Amino acid sequence: MDSFLLSYLNYWEPLGYIIIFLGMMIEGDTVLFIAAFLAYQGILETMPVLVVALWGMILGDNLWYSLGRKLKNSNSALNKWAEKLAGPLDEKLRNNTFRTIFFAKFAYGINRAVIFYAGRMRMNWRKVEQSDILATLLWMAIVAPLGYFSGASFIYVKRYLRYGEIALLLGLIIFFGLEYFINKKSRKRL
Repeated sequence: MDSFLLSYLNYWEPLGYIIIFLGMMIEGDTVLFIAAFLAYQGILETMPVLVVALWGMILGDNLWYSLGRKLKNSNSALNKWAEKLAGPLDEKLRNNTFRTIFFAKFAYGINRAVIFYAGRMRMNWRKVEQSDILATLLWMAIVAPLGYFSGASFIYVKRYLRYGEIALLLGLIIFFGLEYFINKKSRKRL
């Protein structure tokens, strides 16, 4: 595949996994989609991508929860952010933890706030962690195939495209369109 950037990952493959791991701690949707796309293209290995992404997401959620517990009584910008986004979900988070965390994974920008807010509320970590792990696995089972099959569809259009980044961009545009639609539906369910 002709590419400006992707060809470097063939030489620096471990760097790709590190970026995926760290990226999943901060922004899961886009990182997982791109990683799955690259796995289909053979630039990264599929199983390590999924394992690294899963551990990055779980460790990231652990860190966000811990940060919420630590900053519980502070007047930080993170508390204001979490209160604004996750505060309206307080009762739902307490009463139906799994469902709230699961749908928050699809509502762009809310997932980290919900986990942070759960820590801030000092919810039982075991309950939050169990819900989070199951929600993460289900979320990955939905998002990863979107990126992976976006890479698969690249085969059909690659003779029309010269650079892999363009195909990735088109896949991301489609993904963000789907995510926008799912986000609207998820917010209604929350």
